[in-house]
Amino acid sequence: MFCTSSLSPLQLPSRMETHLWYVLPKEVKSDSLLSQYVDLLPPHEKDHVFSMRGDELQKSALLARALVRTTISRYQIHSHVSPRSLVFRKNTHGKPEVIWEHSDDGHPSQLHFNLSHTSSLIACGVTIGSPIGIDVEEKQRTMKSNILSFAKRYFSCEEVEVLSAILDPEVQRQEFLKLWTLKEAYVKALGIGFSGAPFNTFTIRSRAINPNPNPNPEDSAIVVVPLEKPTNLTTNWQFAQVELAGSHYAAVCRQTDGLLGDKKQTCIANTGGPEEGDMWKNLVDLTE
Repeated sequence: MFCTSSLSPLQLPSRMETHLWYVLPKEVKSDSLLSQYVDLLPPHEKDHVFSMRGDELQKSALLARALVRTTISRYQIHSHVSPRSLVFRKNTHGKPEVIWEHSDDGHPSQLHFNLSHTSSLIACGVTIGSPIGIDVEEKQRTMKSNILSFAKRYFSCEEVEVLSAILDPEVQRQEFLKLWTLKEAYVKALGIGFSGAPFNTFTIRSRAINPNPNPNPEDSAIVVVPLEKPTNLTTNWQFAQVELAGSHYAAVCRQTDGLLGDKKQTCIANTGGPEEGDMWKNLVDLTE
């Protein structure tokens, strides 16, 4: 994360890019820094954070809010925006967005973000001019129930068949988690969440686990296929899957402009700690 008194500005993502920032809560150990993050929050957010049971949950909730505020504020190059001054609202399905007071150059109102977290990692994705959804899951996450039984409750028949064909239990578990992140990222990008788009109402197809013997090079490696009559489910989306910190799967879903061959990129940064600054870790084509 960042020391709030020395936030350096960042170049806004181009329309070809998605910036993905993440932090590992266990690496943020400075009580002074955590106190600075508390000071960034309005009273109602502070109340929410401190209503959590247990120090670790409080810390995670605090870091999630601080990550969003410090990240977004650093992108406001032409007109400085303080992390404290950011005001958020939620749409009818609960997806948060920034309320911008003004938009002189058109950039701020077009900035989109999305947040996802586990107990051990918090991530924030940022785009310009394109709705975004992200999801992260621990690679070592285990299921209390049988994976296929769980998949039959939530996934499409085609997805269950693909998972059933994977005989190695460990590979099956990994592919289940990857598929879950893709589906979660998609419904978050739509802005309607699981309640507005149950996972069994659409199929995610990936050439990685279900290859097409005659692939079209212009086809995305990962596509969404609505089932029956789609209402809110659209298909003009691009996906990326990456690993973060070697310990988490992450999925990114962002809207496309409909141009074939329009390559998008995801820039990944570990925000680290205040003494580490920010370091770009990787660059991944969204169409790979």
